[in-house]
Order: sequence, then C-alpha cells, then structure tokens
Amino acid sequence: MLTQNMSQAQILVPTDNLSLITALVLKLGGHVVNQSISDHSHGPMPELDRGGKMLKGLRLRAGFTQAEIADALGIPQSHISEFERDKRSIPFKHARKLAELLQSIPSDFMQPNDETRAAMAELEVGNGHRCDSAEELFQNLRI
Repeated sequence: MLTQNMSQAQILVPTDNLSLITALVLKLGGHVVNQSISDHSHGPMPELDRGGKMLKGLRLRAGFTQAEIADALGIPQSHISEFERDKRSIPFKHARKLAELLQSIPSDFMQPNDETRAAMAELEVGNGHRCDSAEELFQNLRI
C-alpha cells in the first residue's frame, strides 16, 4: 500500500539499466509496477513543450485555478497564462514553488538551457559513468 509521502512517476530507462533502477527504487522503500514501453501511444514530451503543458496539466489535476497559483507565487494571473502557453519561460524560483504546490519537481516546469543540453549529450555518447551493479550504485548512498 502506498503512503501519503510517496509520489508516482513514470520513467523510461534503457533496458540494460532497468534492474539497477528497480533495485534502487526498492532499496529506497518504493514500489515498482512493470509496464512495457509498448503500452505508451507516444514518446516523452518534447523539452520545448514541457514547461507550460506540465504546469497546466498538474494545475488542473490538483484542482487549482490560474489565479490561485498566481496568488501563491505572488505574481499576476496573466503570467501563469503566459507560462502555460509557453509565451514566458518559468524561472527557477517559481518552478521550485510550483513543484511544492503541485507535488512535482522543478525541472518539470523548466526547459533545459545550453549547459544542461551539453551535459546530456556527453552522457548520450558514453562519457558519463554508468554503474555495472547494484552494489556499485549503492556504495555512495547513505541509506
């Protein structure tokens, strides 16, 4: 049974890393629900569409109006409208508060900058360190 302190997330990971990610989630007290990628009718949301669509979707799911979110952030309601239509980028200080309000993480509302894209590209070409075992993955964690 899930507790109130848990959040649900859907992630896509390379097949060869699935056992490591599963081990990590279980070690941290989480639960894993197996679901094949073929169950998805479309891939992940493109990064340029993510911020505003995520904000609107999570806001509606939580039952907040744009005005309520704007009041919580101390900004005009028109800014929330512009965020949701991707007419205005969501700054980190607002993304952090939105994450608290909507039980999410700040990166859900932000578009990666050039530095983040460069780091992601390095990892994609194999310059990042990948763990080969659950023991290696957990060795630096204090659990």
